[in-house]
Amino acid sequence: MEKAAVQVEGLTKKFGNTTAVNNITFQVNKGEFFVIVGPSPSGKTTLLKCIIGIEKPDAGKIYINGVNVEGLPPYKRDVSLVFQDFAIFPHMTVRENIAFGLKMRGYDEAKIARETEEIMKLVGLEGLGDRRPTQLSGGQQQRVALARSLIIKPSVLLLDEPMANLDFKLQQKMEIELKRLQKKLGITFIYVTHSREQAMILADRILVLNRGMVEQIGTPTEIYNNPATVFVAKFIGDINMFKGEVVKIDEQVSVRTEIGELKGTLKEKKLEKGTKLVYAVRPEKIYLGDEAKECENKIESKYMGSIYRGSDVTILVQLKDGREFRIEKGGEEGLLGKKPGESLLIGWNPEDAMLLDKPSIVPGVDFDSVMAE
Repeated sequence: MEKAAVQVEGLTKKFGNTTAVNNITFQVNKGEFFVIVGPSPSGKTTLLKCIIGIEKPDAGKIYINGVNVEGLPPYKRDVSLVFQDFAIFPHMTVRENIAFGLKMRGYDEAKIARETEEIMKLVGLEGLGDRRPTQLSGGQQQRVALARSLIIKPSVLLLDEPMANLDFKLQQKMEIELKRLQKKLGITFIYVTHSREQAMILADRILVLNRGMVEQIGTPTEIYNNPATVFVAKFIGDINMFKGEVVKIDEQVSVRTEIGELKGTLKEKKLEKGTKLVYAVRPEKIYLGDEAKECENKIESKYMGSIYRGSDVTILVQLKDGREFRIEKGGEEGLLGKKPGESLLIGWNPEDAMLLDKPSIVPGVDFDSVMAE
């Protein structure tokens, strides 16, 4: 069986009385694009620093390619790190910045020159070798930081929110380039971000971190469609939620909520009559008007307005208990021609509902507190 690129076992890191990383265990497969996502602060950067060797854990083990790296300095761990601020040397040219790692390792000039040109071509920096960092755009600076980390051929590349300082359009472009580059090179990427959108776009698998603890690990599809906790469901995407209690289980699950009895399905969950839970449904699963009449779950609502973004529309309605409910529709489909205050029937199918009986992996967190965050 092939060894994992990175294996973390029972890792804990404290700063005084604050536990930044709390007994974390996970593994990253070779060649995987693995994304660690969570709110700030949740321990993401601390975890990354423990893997590379900048921080020393208080407990637990870290294996890189099957080797226990306890006590090893960063340069002996076969990993490289791209910082949020890129950390490019301002007094060096692009070429000198990229070649720095090879020079420090004592390679001959011919090899350094050849490999520097190759990596510059790979990341789209051809013709820019003699420029200084101040003469580069944000995207070009990021490519320099990537090239400098990749030229030493690490088995694992760690990236600490590398797109945080880029504008939105440039982030979108770099997401595509980064994904392409990772697949072409076959290097294991561990990418830290607070952006759920970046996590969903980039990841082969996602680790959702909350207050230093692992809420869930899975593919983007698993995390989005089958969240393990209310925290994950809410953090990873927009969602409509009701507190409820299971009142009947047969082919379906009947849940009593503040707005009435709603239907769901068990899927792989083990629920009992009387179980307290959160009943949730994603905005894109909602039907409107005549289509809603065919759904088992249907509610009269009051249309409040729409947010039009060209490719999609967010429709806002108010339920009878006064809460806001969000619906997502594509493009022109979401333009209803309704006026605020008019009634609108909404509905959804039982199989599209989520029955979430765990608020969070974090001890002491209840449904009310996680729903209010």
